[in-house]
Amino acid sequence: MQRKTSTYLTLFIFIILFALAQFKSIEGQETTKIPWQMFRADLRHTGQSPYKGAQTNTLKWLYKIDTRITSSPSVASDGTIYFGSIDGRLYALNPDGTSKWAFQAGSEITASPAIGNDGTIYIGSRDKKMYAITPDGKLKWSYQVGGIILSSAAVTANSIFFGSDDNNLYALTTEGKLKWKYTANSNIIASPAVWTDGTIYLFEVSGALHALTPDGDEKWMKRVGTGVYDSYSSPSIGSDGTVYVGTDSGRLVAVKPDGNVKWYVNTGKAVHCTPAITKDGTIVFGSYNGFVYAVLPECKLTWSFKTNNWVESSPAIDAERTVYIGSSDGKLYAIHADGTLKWSFQTKGAIESSPAIGPDGTIYIGSNDSHLYAIGGATQTQSVPMFEK
Repeated sequence: MQRKTSTYLTLFIFIILFALAQFKSIEGQETTKIPWQMFRADLRHTGQSPYKGAQTNTLKWLYKIDTRITSSPSVASDGTIYFGSIDGRLYALNPDGTSKWAFQAGSEITASPAIGNDGTIYIGSRDKKMYAITPDGKLKWSYQVGGIILSSAAVTANSIFFGSDDNNLYALTTEGKLKWKYTANSNIIASPAVWTDGTIYLFEVSGALHALTPDGDEKWMKRVGTGVYDSYSSPSIGSDGTVYVGTDSGRLVAVKPDGNVKWYVNTGKAVHCTPAITKDGTIVFGSYNGFVYAVLPECKLTWSFKTNNWVESSPAIDAERTVYIGSSDGKLYAIHADGTLKWSFQTKGAIESSPAIGPDGTIYIGSNDSHLYAIGGATQTQSVPMFEK
């Protein structure tokens, strides 16, 4: 009897340790000390930050380059801000807005940089290369593909996922070696999103949403869009595994983890931004009709906010559920959780870039007026658990 009890106890301890290991593995994919690691902040593309964002529209600093900035910035653990540009450079700025370094790629960079756990920066270019750059601005490696890279990379502890207009989604090791590639039916310019079980979601130009296993095998494919520009919106994933994506036909579509459509809403104009998801599951997105919408997970509109022109920028959401989003009217808007205006900041060009939130609350965003802006900051930061429900 004692031997049986000992055996059961050993088995119980093994199960607990295994479960903890699995939890840590999943947690390791989604929990990071990097304030804004990649496009839409994280692998699920929630656009969530654990910090309280800027409380006022005070300009902290601005950094000028020679051409427009459509790439969205990322923020490293040491506060360095990275962003790409039409001039083909990846810029690194210090937290005070001074230049740290610039890396020259072979062509335009419209993708957003992703930061690995070791500080390596990954960025694709129209020169058909994915670059790995060290934190001091040196080339670590580059990987050549068959088409231009507009897709922003999604980075896990050991893999880099990105699409190309050669119709392939690539999975590389962090050393720049090909693990596998998946061939879709059309270009992939959207950034892939990754669920906690390793499922990879990609949206291709033809309007097909794909779910792939961690090894690159197709789980399912669902056509949710009809326009040739559908994949400007990248998929984002809710805490229950529901996938949200915008389409050129004006819809925000919610797709269940099994590939069946849950619901959709129609804005009447293209939805090219990537939806953000608040801690309570509310989906926030902008449309080319000039509105920003907040929709509950059961498909109920909770508020809408009108800007003065089309919205392609994707929202960032802080610890207090304040929404930060740019518009082609040249303004960065801060919107309270109830949909009322908190403040706005006017730039001199359309904003296609999406905002990033730094650990001190600073909002970083690029504009077509050739400036990267740092708004607010020096606020009282408030950190909350990432992906809190």
